[in-house]
Amino acid sequence: MKLDLVPSTHPLSPAVHAAPDAPANLRDVRGLRTDDGRIVRRGVLYRSDAPQPHDAVPADVPVWPPATVIDLRSALEIGGAVHPLDADGTAVHHIGLGAGLVPEVVAAVPREQRDLTWAYRQLMGDATAEIAGIVRLIATAPGPALVHCAAGKDRTGLVIAVLLRTVGVRRAEVRADYLRTNDNLDRLWARLEAAGAPMPADEDALLGVEAAALDSVLDDLEGHPGGLTGWLVRHGTDPDDLRRLGERLISGPAATAG
Repeated sequence: MKLDLVPSTHPLSPAVHAAPDAPANLRDVRGLRTDDGRIVRRGVLYRSDAPQPHDAVPADVPVWPPATVIDLRSALEIGGAVHPLDADGTAVHHIGLGAGLVPEVVAAVPREQRDLTWAYRQLMGDATAEIAGIVRLIATAPGPALVHCAAGKDRTGLVIAVLLRTVGVRRAEVRADYLRTNDNLDRLWARLEAAGAPMPADEDALLGVEAAALDSVLDDLEGHPGGLTGWLVRHGTDPDDLRRLGERLISGPAATAG
């Protein structure tokens, strides 16, 4: 089991650069269908691994840079570096996830219990207020919004899945988008290594994402009284932001979240 948590004592170094390239795990979350047949708009919600200095302009997203960036890495991971997209016209919000997966917590759990499902549930249990706040940021963003962490794999995958299911994207399509990360692993890890991130010695660390882990977390959330939207409201999301989120992300008549 390995989350996309780059070791906190070794932040990505802005002094080490590969040839200019776009992020390896970047995509526009567009075209996914909802349960009632509508689709996610183009150029509204992006997901990615961490942008790096001197990245090339991505070829497969319609508007760059995004207007809003939500960086899910911890302060220790960032290490005080200025975000590469922090410039006029882009607001960067640092909302660190993964506090419940610090080494001493992980070490206290028997290894045979530390699968990806356990890690995801641990992460989500500690991130309720943060995720509720992310809904507001995405719902009120003045342009395209980017969600990223280090690899854009686990923390980003969970947040994007919650956003998409909140506005009614079909579970199968949410799962398929999440699993696309597995197609990007070779280039993703090469990019992180070139940027100065130490590669983990454990071969399990290079494993990808798992549909069963995502489904387990979504089952938990959607089994809450009131479903996923009930879970979000309980933890601080304004119902008006749920409505705005649907209107921003989904094409066609105004979406009603829930």
